[in-house]
Amino acid sequence: MAAAKKTANGAEAFDMTAFSPESFKEGYEKITEGMSSLADFHKESLNAMMASAGAFAKGFEKLTSESTSFSKAAFDESVATAKAAASAKTLQEALELNSDFMKASVEKNLGQINKVADIWASTAKDTVEPLTARYTELVEKIQSYRP
Repeated sequence: MAAAKKTANGAEAFDMTAFSPESFKEGYEKITEGMSSLADFHKESLNAMMASAGAFAKGFEKLTSESTSFSKAAFDESVATAKAAASAKTLQEALELNSDFMKASVEKNLGQINKVADIWASTAKDTVEPLTARYTELVEKIQSYRP
């Protein structure tokens, strides 16, 4: 950089050697390299965002598929239980069928809640993973430029 110097008569003069063609070329190359590095970083960040969105879509698809199959199975079981209770010979037998169905339904619903929670946790982990890697690289790049 240009530095001020005192001349013989006390006036300030600037050292213009800092503005040589070599220093301009060096500065230009640094800027070009930095811009290229920034473009590459942004490209990789976009790829990470796409991977993150893909992981979320995949997890959401798995969740909807699981929920749909669980709902269909629960509906089929309730219809079968209703038919069995309707054809029961005594009220006691119908109540026992209904009680057994309710117990099994509660257990299956609790199991389904755990399965859905696991799917969401896995989806969240898979969704955040590519973005976390990009953030870590960003922090490392910033720290590498610190004086």
